[in-house]
Amino acid sequence: MTPPRGRWQPVVAAAFVASASASVTAHAQPAPESTYRPPAVSDPMLAPPPAPPQQVGSWDDALAMLRAHSPDYVSSYENVKRAEAQSRIALAALLPVLNAQGSYVHQFFTETIALGPPPAPAFVTPAPDTLAASAILQWNVLNPRAYYAVGTADLNIDVAKLTFSDRRRAIALSVVNSMLSTLAASRVAELNRVGLRSALERLALTQARLQFGQGTPLDVDRAEQDVAAARALLITGDEALRQSREALGAALGSTTPIAAPGDLSLDAFEAAVAHTCRLNDDLERRPDVVAARLRTEVAERGVHDAELMFAPYIGLSSQLSSANTAILAPLTTWNAQAVLTLPLYDGGVRYGAMKDSHAALEQARQALVSARINAVVSAAQASRGVAVYEASREVAQQQRDLAARIDQRTRDSYARGAGTSLDLVVSAQSLRQAEINLVLLEVQVGQARASAVLTNAECVY
Repeated sequence: MTPPRGRWQPVVAAAFVASASASVTAHAQPAPESTYRPPAVSDPMLAPPPAPPQQVGSWDDALAMLRAHSPDYVSSYENVKRAEAQSRIALAALLPVLNAQGSYVHQFFTETIALGPPPAPAFVTPAPDTLAASAILQWNVLNPRAYYAVGTADLNIDVAKLTFSDRRRAIALSVVNSMLSTLAASRVAELNRVGLRSALERLALTQARLQFGQGTPLDVDRAEQDVAAARALLITGDEALRQSREALGAALGSTTPIAAPGDLSLDAFEAAVAHTCRLNDDLERRPDVVAARLRTEVAERGVHDAELMFAPYIGLSSQLSSANTAILAPLTTWNAQAVLTLPLYDGGVRYGAMKDSHAALEQARQALVSARINAVVSAAQASRGVAVYEASREVAQQQRDLAARIDQRTRDSYARGAGTSLDLVVSAQSLRQAEINLVLLEVQVGQARASAVLTNAECVY
């Protein structure tokens, strides 16, 4: 099952609706005109939340930070370089090896041997001081296992590249969700201040009614309790905003909290993301599924590699040596040899390697099955999640509209002397919660649409 096809504009636009200051009220149904005029209130906690230390201005800026600083991105990329290095090491096993060696030997005990009675010559053995230099060339000209290992190493490069591609997709989705979360948390922080202002206005209203003998101390206590609840919500909301900025900074590889600007250009963002990530219709072409399939091939080659441990191999070597002195031999020697090695008994290493390779092959096959199941389920959930969250958002919009009308009418009634302070507090709390729920669902809709696209996307950056 594959997610619905579509461009990124509805994905990003719907997601970032949560960041606009009028995202909640823009869809609200018009409420009856109120005759209530709230009193002017002020409080230090009504000040706007602190600005982020750093902003990521565009998707390209986010990608630049990812490539330069993200530990997850850099580590995944280094895995590709390591696979390439292992391929070069495998190739080296097929090439000749040339080494040079120099030595100096001093003998503390020597013996003089005459070749006959005088005046026959004599010589000292071993030579008291010997300087020697040599060059050794070795080459395994016939090593089936080494030849086979080169192909396996090249296949591992493809696995590393596909794994890196899948990590790019996951990182892109994580960054998109983090950017949406910072915008949503910023909007919730604004709503919390609106809620606190409304609570302070209700407190001023109850105090005024008590002053003119139309209220009771219980009304004031309930209003103060509502103000305290609004303050607590504001504190937790500001902390959530800070944490979301820190999460985005961590996703981009920075210790500094980062936020996406509220005036981010949606058109530019859409074009940049569409250029980076493209939807893939075939689940079998998902990088993680293809990588799992290639890992199965690598495991199959591992079985054959274990079988090749029984194969003989031939090695050639040649040595050129020169010394300043020699006993009954030329000063310079040069030899060559060929060695045929037949593996006979190694204590059971080869049989153990075969059992291990067969077990690894079965694990790789099951991992491929798991990757395919995960791809199908995640695609289905991502596709279904868009409809689920959109339906939930519509319900939340209706709940918010109803809560706004109820709160407005409760205010009007209480200002005219009807209703109780309990009605006033309950309606205010319901409105605050309904507004927050709507903002969060706006973000969840955007995240669901982004997930529907990025679940099977191929990202290149």
